[in-house]
This record gives sequence, structure tokens and C-alpha cells, in this order.
Amino acid sequence: MTLFGELRRRKVFRVAAAYAVVAWLVLQVADILLDNFGAPEWVFKSFTVLLVLGFPLAVVMAWVFDLTPGGLQRTPDVAPADPGAPADGGMARRGRLTNRVILIGALLIIVVMATERIWFAGRGSPAEAPATAPAATPADPANEPAAADPARSIAVLAFEDLSPEGDQGYFAEGISEELLNLLARSEGFRVAARTSSFKFKGSDADIGEIGAALNVETVLEGSVRKAGDQVRITAQLIEVGSGFHIWSDTYDRRLENIFAVQDEIASAIVRALQLELDVGVETAGRTQNVQAYDLYLRGRQLAREPTRAGLLQAIEMYEEALTLDPRFAGAYSGIAEAWTWLEDYGGIPSAEAFPQAEQAARRALALDPQSAEAHAAMAFVRDRYYSDAVGASRYFERTLELNPNYVTAYNIYGDVLRDIGNLERMIEVHRKAVELDPLSVFMRTRLASKLLDVGKYEESRALLDEVLSEYPDNDYAKEELGNLARQQGRFADAISEFRFVHFARPGDPYSAAQIAMVAVHLDDRALAEAWIEAARRRGENNRWELFARDRLAVAEGDWAQLAETGAVRGGPAGAYLRGVAAARAGAWHEARRLLLESLQLSSYDAVQGARLIHMGALLELAWVERQLGLEGWDGRAASVEKLIAELRAQGGAYINWGATTLAYDAARVAAIRGDRDTALLELQIAEANRWLPPWFLEHDAVFATWREDREFIALVAAVKEHSASERARLAGLEVRP
Repeated sequence: MTLFGELRRRKVFRVAAAYAVVAWLVLQVADILLDNFGAPEWVFKSFTVLLVLGFPLAVVMAWVFDLTPGGLQRTPDVAPADPGAPADGGMARRGRLTNRVILIGALLIIVVMATERIWFAGRGSPAEAPATAPAATPADPANEPAAADPARSIAVLAFEDLSPEGDQGYFAEGISEELLNLLARSEGFRVAARTSSFKFKGSDADIGEIGAALNVETVLEGSVRKAGDQVRITAQLIEVGSGFHIWSDTYDRRLENIFAVQDEIASAIVRALQLELDVGVETAGRTQNVQAYDLYLRGRQLAREPTRAGLLQAIEMYEEALTLDPRFAGAYSGIAEAWTWLEDYGGIPSAEAFPQAEQAARRALALDPQSAEAHAAMAFVRDRYYSDAVGASRYFERTLELNPNYVTAYNIYGDVLRDIGNLERMIEVHRKAVELDPLSVFMRTRLASKLLDVGKYEESRALLDEVLSEYPDNDYAKEELGNLARQQGRFADAISEFRFVHFARPGDPYSAAQIAMVAVHLDDRALAEAWIEAARRRGENNRWELFARDRLAVAEGDWAQLAETGAVRGGPAGAYLRGVAAARAGAWHEARRLLLESLQLSSYDAVQGARLIHMGALLELAWVERQLGLEGWDGRAASVEKLIAELRAQGGAYINWGATTLAYDAARVAAIRGDRDTALLELQIAEANRWLPPWFLEHDAVFATWREDREFIALVAAVKEHSASERARLAGLEVRP
């Protein structure tokens, strides 16, 4: 008998086929059960190896033994002599039945595998990549789903933490945020900002609700299970309109390969949505040290809420990450951003915070010239520390070229555009921030703030009411209610709102300084000094405390104190304050030197024209040069007049740059020119809107000529009368720190 015939007689083929069918079914069941019970990946792999090793054993057993009605017996070495002898009928029937079951099972396997291959093409290939792969292996483009009209927007939801201890939330969110930031670099593709997309964490909202709330066409969701050095990531891309899965996959890797997984997921999405994005190029500056990356994610989580303690801890995490990878550009960018916010929210003086921010930002740019975060940090430094709004705007434009969806940049860029005097673009930029981050309370209130600057009070109030209807005690909305009340002359209401914010933000000196400045306007020195001290307790010589101190010095005509404050502030603002103090003391040449220094430090260019940040120095310089009999004063005044006209054409009225207003500045220009009637008219506009400071006639030297003029005196009386009525409204209220 031939070998084939002998294998058939001993039923080896039948046993092998049956074993294959049963093993395949067992593996499918095991994959589902083990995954649901959270078993480590090695359990399934070990089970598979055992089944594979059992196959040759089953074949050997089939050769040696045979299953008969009498039980398991050794198969005879020789076939029956009479090949035509009738076999046992029951055995024959059972054999045919077994053959049919095996055949049906084999056909079932073929059908399932074919369906998976055709219907779910391209969805499983990355999971089969070697666990030790150093980088993502591109899937076959032919296996990627095609879309006739590619989606142009996406929301990346916070990945769910499925880790055994439930303590990897920061890691799961970090993975999803990295994917969000990477996809955001695709030009022409809108990515909902983190704040809005992560609001759905833990909610039961369906994909349709999420898509409608964020105005996106696709949603990426997933989960992370981290145990030891093993990580399992699942991700699925869903079309909002139909609810269908465009793509999905599961990745089981060692933690050391986490970056490859991120790239695989991003590459799959890029292909599925037909985006123009080179993942390899965009991730070139990323660290490959897993421990450094973990520390970076922890730092970023701490820096999320801008508190002094959280930001300082974040810097510690970033610095620890740099000890593991000194070339980690992202950690340097994080340090730079943290220091800028520490100056704003943490009460740290500019002279301490900004040099550290600049050093870290420059190091980040040297390591990764394509870092949008580092460019944004440099822009913040140029604007806030050097008062170089023009230079800052260039950094911001480059930031948005690198990452058009970087919502944080839009927010800070709006401030720079205000400093430049481009109010229309300022509003446009803040509307874009809200479009990208529609559920962010902070972005909506920031837009409300800028609407105040251009006199759109009704729209601003409607936006704040919308926020407060959702979050009645939101401190950002309350802060803008305080700004709105101050601009409308409701000073008692402003103090009430700012006081609420002060206690809602334990480390932030901003609100204390605002109350102090309102108290100065109310001619209440005791209240002003109390709140200046409250601001100082949150960081001596912080920017907001110094703002309030120089306001009080001007209101009282204390020019020595103003010069002292200017020396502490330094930079262009400090030179300006010292110049004003010198001018009031009659030291005209010293005043001119300091005012020119202020303009130089703030990058003033006479050819390009004046910006809002130059207005104060130019006005004072025009006054000083006229006192000195220098011909250039008229050109200084003309440049300010031109700027005021441009700002008014854009709707500007109350610009909170040193709490000045365009009407008051226009009155000062007219006074420098000796034009009494125009100066009076502009002052009347300022008084009607409750913007006129009560000390203007006594301490602003440009109006000295009209200190005995009854109409000017009447304006002062009107201001003081309103201040008295607002002080009366404060009676009985708790207004002290």
C-alpha cells in the first residue's frame, strides 16, 4: 500500500483536519474570553504555542491508534486481506458523518477568513507587526478605506484608562493629546482643541452628539491598558454622519515601542482621511526615552491648571525628563510655557520668570526648529518682557504656520494684536480660538474680553451670560463681568466680581490689583493700599502689583514713587514710567532720554508707524520736546493722532493698556497742541462713559493751562460725584481682602 493510502487508512488526514478546525475555534473563543478578563498577552501566546505543539502529537496518535466501538486500540500494521470485505456499517456511517463535520468546519473557517480579509481589509495589519519594531511599518495603501470626499475635521477624545490600578489617566490622555497635536499639523484639516474634545471624558454622549457639539465630521476614540512594561492601545475612527467605523485596530506592544504605536495610529488615520501629513517628519524632534516621555506627560498634566504650585511642580517634572534626555525639545518648550504663566498667574516678577522662559524656548528651538510650542513661548516673551509686539507677531505667525490648530497660540496672539492696534484681526483670532475650542470656558470669556475692547458690550454680555448659565460660579466669566462693570462705570459691581475671583484663584494677584486700581479711581487710598498688599502677598513685585502701585503714584502725584516703581519694572514700561516722573519734576532732558529709550526697547519704528504700546511714550515725548522747543514734537503728536483714528475706525474705545481710553489720549494730544475746545470735547466723552480719572486736572501736566477753567473743573466735579455714589454703594459690603 502506498504512503498516501496508509495515511488515509489510519485516518491521519481526518484527525489533522479535525484538530485544525477545533484548534481554530478554541483560539477564537480564548481570544475573546482572555481579553474580557484582562489576561496578559503572554497567556494567549502560550495557549497558541501549546495548540501548535499538540498538532504533531495528534498526528502521531492517529497513526498509532484507532478509535473503535471497543475503545482506543492500536491500529493494525497491515490492512485486512480482503479489501472487499464489508466493513462495520455503523463505523462507516460515523466516518462519513465525521468527514462532513470536518468539511463544514473547514468551509466555515475559509468563509470567516475571506470575510475578514475582504470586509475588514487593512484594519488588522498593524497589530501583527513585530513587537520590537523600532518604527511604524506602513500598511498597504490598497488595504486602506477610500473616501470620495475626505473628511476635513476631527475630534480626538480622551482615551479611556483601562489599566488594572486605574492610575494611568495622565498617560492615556497624553497618548490621545499627542495624536491630536500631530493631526493638528495637517494644513486645511481642522482638529477640535483638547479642552473641548476632552470634556466628553466619562460621558455617555453618543458620536452624533459629540460631532454636533464640536462641529466635526469624524471622531477618534480609544483606550489604553498599561501593566508593567506592556501596553495595549485600541483606537477607532468613526464617521459622525453615519456612525460607521472608518478604521479600527488594537495594538499590543512593550512600553518601549509606544512611539511606534502612536505613529502607526496617526499614519492609519492620515491614509484613511487622505491627509497631507508626513508623520515621520513631524515627529523627528520627539524623545525616544520612555521614562522621559512619562515625566513630560505628568508635567503637562500638572501645568494644565495655571496655579503657582502646579506650574512649579511641572517644571520639576520637565527638568527631570531632561536629565534622562537632554535633547528633549518638548520638555524645554514646557518649561518655557510654564514660566510665562508663572509670571501671569503665579505672581513671579517678570525679571525672574521671563529670562528663564526665554532660555528654555531658545534651547527648544535649537533642538527642534519646527516646534510650534517653542515659537509661541518666544512670542510671549517678546511681547510681555520686551514689549516687542511686532517681533512677537512674527513668532506667532510662524507658530500658526507650523500648527494651524494650536489654540493656545490664537489666545495669546490676540493680546499681541491688541498691543499692535490691529483690533479687527484681534477679534478674528479670538473667534477662531472659540471655533477650535467651542466648549472651552476660558476661550469664550477671552473673546468676551476682546469684545469689550471694541465696545461690543451686548455681544460680550450675551457670551458671558451663556457661560454663567452653564457654570454660575466660573471665575473666568466673573473676571470679565468685573471688567465690563468697570468699563461701564459700575465700580462697586466691579469690586464685587473681582473679589470673588481673588478668592477663587488663591495664587493669582490679578484681581487684587484690579480692585486696587478701581479703588484709586474711587479716591479711596486705604482700600487701594489694602489690595496692593494683597497682590504683593502673592509674589512681591509681580507685574499686577506694580501696575497698581504706579496707578496710585500717578493719582497722588508721587513722582519719586513712580520712578521707583519704574526702576523695579525695568524694560520699556519701566523707562516710560521713569520718563514721566522726570518730566513732572521738570528734568526735561532726562525725561526725553528715558522716553526715547522706552521707544527703542519696544521696537518703535517711525517708518512703520506707532503701535498701541508706543502711544504713552510718544505722547509724553511730544509734550517734553515741545517744552524743550524741539521741532520733532509735532510729528510725534501726528503719529498718535493717526493711530487713534485707526483704532476708532476698528471700533476701539476702551483699550485696557494701562487702563487708558482713546478719548482721554485724544484729549492729551489736543492739549499738547494747545487746542482747548477739542481737548474739552474728548474729556467730556471720557467722562460721559465714566472713563475720566479724577486726578487728571491736578496731576497731568498737559492740562495745567486749564486748571482754573470752570468747564474743566466741572468735569472733575462730575467724576468725583460719581465716585462718591459708587463708594456709597460699597457701604455695608465686605470689600477688604
